[in-house]
Amino acid sequence: MKVMPSFSEDEKSLIITDLLALKKQQIGEFLATVGVPRSGTKEVLRGRIEEAITGGALSIPKIVQFLDSVIPWGKQHIYLFNGPDDDIADWRKTNWVSRLLKQHRMGKYLNAPVPLVLPEKMKVSSILHDASRLRITAIKRRDWWERDTDYDDSSETEEGEEVELRAFVHRVTRSLVAFEWDLVANVATLQISQLPTGFDYADVCTEFFELIESWLNRSMFTMLDLRPSIKALHALEETGAGETRSHGINYRTLQGRRFEGRSASAADPLLGEASIDAALTAVRKAGVGHLGNFYWLPGPTNPGTNPLQSECHVTVVASKHRINFHTPNDEQTVRYVLSRIRSHCP
Repeated sequence: MKVMPSFSEDEKSLIITDLLALKKQQIGEFLATVGVPRSGTKEVLRGRIEEAITGGALSIPKIVQFLDSVIPWGKQHIYLFNGPDDDIADWRKTNWVSRLLKQHRMGKYLNAPVPLVLPEKMKVSSILHDASRLRITAIKRRDWWERDTDYDDSSETEEGEEVELRAFVHRVTRSLVAFEWDLVANVATLQISQLPTGFDYADVCTEFFELIESWLNRSMFTMLDLRPSIKALHALEETGAGETRSHGINYRTLQGRRFEGRSASAADPLLGEASIDAALTAVRKAGVGHLGNFYWLPGPTNPGTNPLQSECHVTVVASKHRINFHTPNDEQTVRYVLSRIRSHCP
Protein backbone atom coordinates (compact mmCIF):
# COMPACT_ATOMS: atom_id res chain seq x y z
CA MET A 1 0.00 0.00 0.00
CA LYS A 2 1.34 3.42 -0.96
CA VAL A 3 1.90 5.71 2.01
CA MET A 4 0.77 9.30 1.41
CA PRO A 5 3.23 11.98 2.54
CA SER A 6 2.30 14.14 5.52
CA PHE A 7 2.47 17.92 5.42
CA SER A 8 2.71 20.50 8.19
CA GLU A 9 0.12 23.25 8.55
CA ASP A 10 2.70 25.78 7.34
CA GLU A 11 3.35 23.71 4.22
CA LYS A 12 -0.38 23.38 3.53
CA SER A 13 -0.85 27.13 3.96
CA LEU A 14 2.04 27.93 1.60
CA ILE A 15 0.76 25.59 -1.10
CA ILE A 16 -2.72 27.12 -0.94
CA THR A 17 -1.15 30.59 -1.11
CA ASP A 18 0.86 29.54 -4.18
CA LEU A 19 -2.31 28.25 -5.82
CA LEU A 20 -4.20 31.49 -5.12
CA ALA A 21 -1.28 33.52 -6.52
CA LEU A 22 -1.97 32.14 -10.01
CA LYS A 23 -4.11 33.85 -12.61
CA LYS A 24 -7.84 33.77 -11.85
CA GLN A 25 -8.48 31.66 -14.95
CA GLN A 26 -5.88 29.08 -13.88
CA ILE A 27 -7.33 28.88 -10.36
CA GLY A 28 -10.83 28.47 -11.76
CA GLU A 29 -9.81 25.72 -14.18
CA PHE A 30 -8.16 23.74 -11.38
CA LEU A 31 -11.06 24.14 -8.94
CA ALA A 32 -13.48 22.98 -11.66
CA THR A 33 -11.53 19.72 -12.04
CA VAL A 34 -11.86 18.96 -8.31
CA GLY A 35 -15.49 20.02 -7.93
CA VAL A 36 -14.88 23.17 -5.88
CA PRO A 37 -16.96 26.26 -6.82
CA ARG A 38 -14.75 28.80 -8.57
CA SER A 39 -16.61 32.06 -7.88
CA GLY A 40 -15.89 34.53 -5.10
CA THR A 41 -12.95 36.42 -3.65
CA LYS A 42 -9.62 34.75 -2.92
CA GLU A 43 -10.52 34.72 0.79
CA VAL A 44 -13.69 32.82 -0.05
CA LEU A 45 -11.79 30.44 -2.33
CA ARG A 46 -9.18 29.80 0.38
CA GLY A 47 -11.95 28.81 2.78
CA ARG A 48 -13.47 26.41 0.26
CA ILE A 49 -10.09 24.87 -0.55
CA GLU A 50 -9.29 24.36 3.15
CA GLU A 51 -12.71 22.73 3.68
CA ALA A 52 -12.16 20.43 0.70
CA ILE A 53 -8.76 19.38 2.08
CA THR A 54 -10.14 18.79 5.57
CA GLY A 55 -13.06 16.79 4.15
CA GLY A 56 -10.81 14.67 1.96
CA ALA A 57 -12.24 15.87 -1.34
CA LEU A 58 -8.94 17.54 -2.24
CA SER A 59 -5.37 16.59 -1.37
CA ILE A 60 -2.19 18.65 -1.04
CA PRO A 61 -0.34 16.32 -3.46
CA LYS A 62 -2.98 17.06 -6.10
CA ILE A 63 -2.45 20.81 -5.66
CA VAL A 64 1.33 20.31 -5.79
CA GLN A 65 1.01 18.31 -9.00
CA PHE A 66 -1.03 21.10 -10.57
CA LEU A 67 1.41 23.79 -9.43
CA ASP A 68 4.35 21.85 -10.84
CA SER A 69 2.61 21.76 -14.22
CA VAL A 70 1.78 25.49 -14.24
CA ILE A 71 4.68 27.28 -12.48
CA PRO A 72 7.29 26.40 -15.16
CA TRP A 73 5.37 28.66 -17.55
CA GLY A 74 4.99 31.59 -15.14
CA LYS A 75 7.46 34.37 -14.37
CA GLN A 76 10.85 32.81 -14.87
CA HIS A 77 14.48 33.04 -15.94
CA ILE A 78 15.75 30.65 -18.60
CA TYR A 79 19.10 29.39 -19.89
CA LEU A 80 19.36 27.80 -23.35
CA PHE A 81 21.89 25.09 -24.23
CA ASN A 82 23.09 23.12 -27.22
CA GLY A 83 23.39 19.39 -26.65
CA PRO A 84 26.54 17.25 -26.82
CA ASP A 85 28.39 16.58 -30.05
CA ASP A 86 28.64 12.88 -29.15
CA ASP A 87 26.05 10.33 -30.23
CA ILE A 88 23.00 10.54 -27.92
CA ALA A 89 21.12 7.52 -29.27
CA ASP A 90 21.28 5.73 -25.90
CA TRP A 91 19.49 8.64 -24.22
CA ARG A 92 16.48 8.00 -26.46
CA LYS A 93 16.18 4.41 -25.19
CA THR A 94 13.75 3.98 -22.31
CA ASN A 95 15.43 0.83 -20.94
CA TRP A 96 18.90 2.40 -21.05
CA VAL A 97 17.77 5.53 -19.18
CA SER A 98 15.84 3.42 -16.67
CA ARG A 99 18.92 1.32 -15.89
CA LEU A 100 21.08 4.43 -15.55
CA LEU A 101 18.69 6.01 -13.07
CA LYS A 102 18.41 2.81 -11.02
CA GLN A 103 22.21 2.63 -10.81
CA HIS A 104 22.14 6.07 -9.21
CA ARG A 105 19.11 5.38 -6.99
CA MET A 106 16.92 7.72 -9.01
CA GLY A 107 14.65 5.10 -10.55
CA LYS A 108 11.67 5.96 -8.34
CA TYR A 109 11.40 9.39 -9.97
CA LEU A 110 11.11 8.11 -13.53
CA ASN A 111 7.67 9.10 -14.87
CA ALA A 112 6.38 9.10 -11.27
CA PRO A 113 6.36 12.65 -9.81
CA VAL A 114 6.97 12.97 -6.06
CA PRO A 115 4.90 15.78 -4.43
CA LEU A 116 7.60 17.80 -2.66
CA VAL A 117 6.54 20.94 -0.83
CA LEU A 118 9.43 22.62 1.02
CA PRO A 119 12.62 20.56 1.08
CA GLU A 120 15.47 22.40 2.81
CA LYS A 121 17.92 21.18 0.17
CA MET A 122 17.19 21.03 -3.54
CA LYS A 123 15.66 17.66 -4.42
CA VAL A 124 14.54 16.03 -7.65
CA SER A 125 10.76 15.64 -7.72
CA SER A 126 10.25 14.29 -11.22
CA ILE A 127 12.09 12.75 -14.17
CA LEU A 128 9.99 12.40 -17.31
CA HIS A 129 11.43 10.51 -20.25
CA ASP A 130 10.46 9.16 -23.64
CA ALA A 131 12.25 8.81 -26.97
CA SER A 132 11.93 12.53 -27.69
CA ARG A 133 12.74 14.26 -24.40
CA LEU A 134 14.18 14.10 -20.91
CA ARG A 135 12.70 16.53 -18.38
CA ILE A 136 13.98 16.83 -14.79
CA THR A 137 12.20 18.92 -12.17
CA ALA A 138 13.66 19.90 -8.80
CA ILE A 139 12.21 21.77 -5.80
CA LYS A 140 13.71 23.74 -2.92
CA ARG A 141 12.54 25.98 -0.08
CA ARG A 142 13.80 29.56 -0.34
CA ASP A 143 13.82 31.90 2.69
CA TRP A 144 14.56 35.60 2.84
CA TRP A 145 13.85 38.73 4.85
CA GLU A 146 11.95 41.43 2.97
CA ARG A 147 11.73 45.08 3.96
CA ASP A 148 8.10 46.08 4.68
CA THR A 149 7.38 49.66 5.76
CA ASP A 150 3.80 48.75 6.76
CA TYR A 151 5.20 47.27 9.97
CA ASP A 152 7.57 50.10 10.84
CA ASP A 153 7.09 51.83 14.17
CA SER A 154 8.58 54.71 16.11
CA SER A 155 8.77 55.61 19.79
CA GLU A 156 10.97 57.37 22.30
CA THR A 157 13.40 56.32 24.99
CA GLU A 158 12.77 57.31 28.59
CA GLU A 159 15.10 60.24 27.94
CA GLY A 160 12.94 61.40 25.03
CA GLU A 161 15.26 60.27 22.28
CA GLU A 162 13.56 59.14 19.08
CA VAL A 163 13.57 55.42 18.25
CA GLU A 164 12.71 54.15 14.80
CA LEU A 165 11.96 50.46 14.27
CA ARG A 166 12.34 49.19 10.72
CA ALA A 167 10.50 45.98 9.89
CA PHE A 168 11.67 43.01 7.84
CA VAL A 169 9.19 40.21 7.16
CA HIS A 170 10.30 36.59 6.87
CA ARG A 171 9.14 35.26 3.51
CA VAL A 172 9.18 31.68 2.25
CA THR A 173 8.67 30.48 -1.31
CA ARG A 174 8.77 27.19 -3.16
CA SER A 175 11.44 27.39 -5.85
CA LEU A 176 11.07 25.18 -8.94
CA VAL A 177 13.80 24.37 -11.49
CA ALA A 178 13.17 22.34 -14.64
CA PHE A 179 15.72 21.07 -17.17
CA GLU A 180 14.41 19.76 -20.47
CA TRP A 181 16.58 18.08 -23.08
CA ASP A 182 15.00 17.76 -26.53
CA LEU A 183 16.44 14.43 -27.67
CA VAL A 184 15.38 14.99 -31.28
CA ALA A 185 16.77 18.49 -31.86
CA ASN A 186 19.53 17.92 -29.26
CA VAL A 187 18.98 21.26 -27.51
CA ALA A 188 18.13 21.94 -23.87
CA THR A 189 16.43 24.51 -21.64
CA LEU A 190 16.84 25.27 -17.92
CA GLN A 191 13.85 27.06 -16.39
CA ILE A 192 14.03 28.73 -12.96
CA SER A 193 10.85 30.15 -11.44
CA GLN A 194 11.28 33.81 -10.56
CA LEU A 195 13.02 34.44 -7.24
CA PRO A 196 13.05 37.53 -5.01
CA THR A 197 15.70 40.20 -5.48
CA GLY A 198 19.04 39.11 -4.05
CA PHE A 199 19.08 35.54 -5.35
CA ASP A 200 21.64 34.71 -8.05
CA TYR A 201 20.20 32.62 -10.89
CA ALA A 202 23.67 31.47 -11.92
CA ASP A 203 24.07 29.97 -8.43
CA VAL A 204 20.72 28.19 -8.76
CA CYS A 205 21.83 26.84 -12.14
CA THR A 206 25.03 25.47 -10.58
CA GLU A 207 23.10 24.04 -7.62
CA PHE A 208 20.81 22.12 -9.97
CA PHE A 209 23.58 20.61 -12.08
CA GLU A 210 25.49 19.57 -8.96
CA LEU A 211 22.36 17.72 -7.87
CA ILE A 212 22.31 15.52 -11.00
CA GLU A 213 26.00 15.51 -11.99
CA SER A 214 26.53 11.83 -11.06
CA TRP A 215 24.38 10.73 -14.00
CA LEU A 216 23.97 13.82 -16.24
CA ASN A 217 27.03 16.04 -16.42
CA ARG A 218 26.75 19.73 -17.19
CA SER A 219 29.88 19.56 -19.35
CA MET A 220 27.80 17.71 -21.95
CA PHE A 221 25.96 20.94 -22.74
CA THR A 222 27.11 24.27 -24.15
CA MET A 223 25.34 27.45 -23.06
CA LEU A 224 23.87 29.30 -26.04
CA ASP A 225 25.31 32.73 -26.87
CA LEU A 226 22.26 35.03 -26.88
CA ARG A 227 24.02 38.16 -28.16
CA PRO A 228 23.22 37.58 -31.87
CA SER A 229 19.47 37.46 -31.13
CA ILE A 230 19.46 41.08 -29.93
CA LYS A 231 21.12 42.30 -33.12
CA ALA A 232 18.87 40.15 -35.33
CA LEU A 233 15.62 41.29 -33.69
CA HIS A 234 16.75 44.91 -33.89
CA ALA A 235 17.65 44.55 -37.59
CA LEU A 236 14.27 42.97 -38.39
CA GLU A 237 12.47 45.78 -36.61
CA GLU A 238 14.39 48.31 -38.70
CA THR A 239 12.91 46.77 -41.87
CA GLY A 240 9.35 47.09 -40.56
CA ALA A 241 8.95 43.30 -40.51
CA GLY A 242 9.95 42.74 -36.90
CA GLU A 243 8.34 40.17 -34.65
CA THR A 244 9.03 42.33 -31.58
CA ARG A 245 8.63 45.90 -30.38
CA SER A 246 11.81 47.08 -28.72
CA HIS A 247 11.44 48.93 -25.42
CA GLY A 248 15.19 49.06 -24.78
CA ILE A 249 18.36 47.84 -26.48
CA ASN A 250 21.83 47.91 -24.97
CA TYR A 251 25.00 47.26 -26.97
CA ARG A 252 28.62 46.88 -25.93
CA THR A 253 31.35 48.11 -28.28
CA LEU A 254 34.56 46.22 -28.96
CA GLN A 255 36.35 48.67 -26.64
CA GLY A 256 33.94 47.85 -23.81
CA ARG A 257 31.80 51.00 -23.95
CA ARG A 258 28.02 50.72 -23.54
CA PHE A 259 25.34 52.37 -25.67
CA GLU A 260 21.66 52.15 -24.76
CA GLY A 261 18.42 53.34 -26.31
CA ARG A 262 15.05 53.28 -24.54
CA SER A 263 11.56 54.12 -25.76
CA ALA A 264 9.39 56.73 -24.05
CA SER A 265 7.20 54.02 -22.50
CA ALA A 266 6.59 50.29 -22.70
CA ALA A 267 3.78 50.92 -25.18
CA ASP A 268 5.97 53.01 -27.51
CA PRO A 269 8.52 51.61 -29.97
CA LEU A 270 12.17 52.45 -29.51
CA LEU A 271 12.65 52.97 -33.26
CA GLY A 272 11.14 55.85 -35.19
CA GLU A 273 13.35 58.86 -34.49
CA ALA A 274 15.95 59.34 -37.23
CA SER A 275 18.92 60.42 -35.10
CA ILE A 276 18.36 57.66 -32.52
CA ASP A 277 17.79 55.05 -35.22
CA ALA A 278 21.02 55.99 -37.00
CA ALA A 279 23.05 55.82 -33.80
CA LEU A 280 21.59 52.43 -32.86
CA THR A 281 22.23 51.05 -36.35
CA ALA A 282 25.83 52.20 -36.25
CA VAL A 283 26.57 50.65 -32.89
CA ARG A 284 24.68 47.46 -33.84
CA LYS A 285 27.00 46.95 -36.80
CA ALA A 286 30.13 47.59 -34.75
CA GLY A 287 29.18 46.17 -31.35
CA VAL A 288 27.59 43.14 -29.68
CA GLY A 289 24.20 42.70 -28.06
CA HIS A 290 24.29 43.19 -24.30
CA LEU A 291 20.62 43.42 -23.29
CA GLY A 292 17.36 43.53 -25.20
CA ASN A 293 13.99 44.47 -23.69
CA PHE A 294 11.36 43.25 -26.14
CA TYR A 295 7.60 42.82 -26.45
CA TRP A 296 6.88 39.80 -28.63
CA LEU A 297 3.95 40.62 -30.91
CA PRO A 298 0.88 38.55 -31.81
CA GLY A 299 -0.23 38.41 -35.40
CA PRO A 300 0.90 37.10 -38.77
CA THR A 301 4.64 37.74 -38.39
CA ASN A 302 5.16 34.05 -39.10
CA PRO A 303 1.88 32.98 -40.76
CA GLY A 304 0.52 29.75 -39.37
CA THR A 305 3.11 29.49 -36.61
CA ASN A 306 2.64 32.50 -34.30
CA PRO A 307 0.36 31.35 -31.45
CA LEU A 308 0.46 34.59 -29.43
CA GLN A 309 -2.89 36.04 -28.47
CA SER A 310 -1.34 39.02 -26.70
CA GLU A 311 2.07 40.64 -26.28
CA CYS A 312 4.73 38.73 -24.35
CA HIS A 313 7.31 40.77 -22.41
CA VAL A 314 10.79 39.26 -22.52
CA THR A 315 14.24 40.57 -21.63
CA VAL A 316 17.26 38.91 -23.22
CA VAL A 317 20.06 39.39 -20.68
CA ALA A 318 22.79 38.30 -23.07
CA SER A 319 25.58 39.42 -20.75
CA LYS A 320 24.43 36.70 -18.31
CA HIS A 321 23.19 34.16 -20.92
CA ARG A 322 19.69 34.47 -19.50
CA ILE A 323 16.15 35.16 -20.72
CA ASN A 324 13.57 36.71 -18.38
CA PHE A 325 9.81 36.26 -18.88
CA HIS A 326 8.27 39.10 -16.86
CA THR A 327 4.68 37.83 -16.77
CA PRO A 328 2.99 34.43 -16.49
CA ASN A 329 2.35 32.74 -19.84
CA ASP A 330 1.07 29.46 -21.17
CA GLU A 331 3.40 26.69 -22.28
CA GLN A 332 2.79 27.29 -25.98
CA THR A 333 3.79 30.96 -25.69
CA VAL A 334 7.02 30.26 -23.80
CA ARG A 335 8.08 27.50 -26.16
CA TYR A 336 7.33 29.66 -29.21
CA VAL A 337 9.30 32.68 -27.97
CA LEU A 338 12.27 30.51 -26.98
CA SER A 339 12.27 28.87 -30.40
CA ARG A 340 12.33 32.28 -32.07
CA ILE A 341 15.21 33.51 -29.89
CA ARG A 342 17.14 30.31 -30.61
CA SER A 343 16.55 30.74 -34.35
CA HIS A 344 18.41 34.07 -34.18
CA CYS A 345 21.44 32.55 -32.45
CA PRO A 346 23.49 30.67 -35.06
